[in-house]
Amino acid sequence: MFKNILLILTLTLSSVYGDSCWQRSELAEMAQDEFNDKVRFSIKDAISCKAVQGAEFHLGNTVFKSDKEGMISLPIPPEDMDAEIPIKIEKKGYISTNEYLLVSFGTFWKTQFLMSKNLPKKSARFVLSWGERPMDLDLHLKANKYHISYTNTKSISGVASLDRDSRRGYGPESITVKTLDKNDTYSVMVHRYSYKGRIDQKGQLKVYLNNKLDAIVTLPNSNERCLELATIKNNKISYKTKILDESFCE
Repeated sequence: MFKNILLILTLTLSSVYGDSCWQRSELAEMAQDEFNDKVRFSIKDAISCKAVQGAEFHLGNTVFKSDKEGMISLPIPPEDMDAEIPIKIEKKGYISTNEYLLVSFGTFWKTQFLMSKNLPKKSARFVLSWGERPMDLDLHLKANKYHISYTNTKSISGVASLDRDSRRGYGPESITVKTLDKNDTYSVMVHRYSYKGRIDQKGQLKVYLNNKLDAIVTLPNSNERCLELATIKNNKISYKTKILDESFCE
């Protein structure tokens, strides 16, 4: 019954995910695998959304490699399994990611993964992803002299840019800073642009600094419209979720 409901929801809701990394056909096929006691994980480039072929997916002592569609197929977990399993995803030319794969009631909480290509050491990249709701979350980067977001300046040549904007669920949204200015102060914020839906723990912000994944910030369960997730000052980053007036995200 659960698998039937999952497939129906995926087919119904995914039709509006026009500009997310994952299209209707992909989501439907991934859900269909549940009937064959398989789970497919999808790995894509955080900027281009192209499939990442040949990525090594380390699960315990076993290594799986993604196919030309960026997919990895695993057996469905036991129905009574609840666990947090450490995983590592790596590929030449990309920044390795270490995170936890949550299994709850025999279901993988997350099956979609994003990777960032290598960056110069003084650069920074922020990648926001979330679930099917809300439809539109906006990523903002506010510095002393500029504000990068979909509703503000989208790109300043040689300084910073909004790499990708998604408005149909899942994401990603990505902002890249070419060179962090030690004399500048940065605020990384997320704005719930959609009135329907709420921010929840399916959302996460990946922060890349010094060509490494510095942190994965899990979004809180919140009905708020504007949240600050991280700040950078004097080249030091701190992570603290703070509720802001919506005007900060406009």
